[in-house]
Amino acid sequence: MSQDGPKATDSLTNILRLVQSDAGAGAAAAVATPSSPQDWTSLIERVRAAAHRTREVEAQAQEQEQRVHELLERVRDDVKLASERVRTAEARAANIQAQAEQRIRAAEERAEAAEERARIAEDWLKQVHEAIVSEFSILTEAPSKVA
Repeated sequence: MSQDGPKATDSLTNILRLVQSDAGAGAAAAVATPSSPQDWTSLIERVRAAAHRTREVEAQAQEQEQRVHELLERVRDDVKLASERVRTAEARAANIQAQAEQRIRAAEERAEAAEERARIAEDWLKQVHEAIVSEFSILTEAPSKVA
């Protein structure tokens, strides 16, 4: 035997002890002799059970990962839709603002035009007033000279 023989046997014995955590005192004595076919059969069954459980856990992890991916995809779609809605709302707001500014400019132009017409009308009224005063001042002055 090589020098690794006893160390390997000790290591295997320790593994078997760990695997058989629910074994009693009689089973512990059987574990001490790892060359027994019953020990090897038990070890193989436990390895198969551990492998089966590992595959189950892996399958569950893959299912969860798939659900997470699907959820992320839905979130991406929702974010994309929300972003499109924001862009649409911003475009509407910009359009409304442009219309409002256009209406304000049109109202300001109408107000300026009305002010200009009012100024012109006042000028004409002054001229009419001056004409009336100058033409009829003779009539108002004449009776005072007669009296």
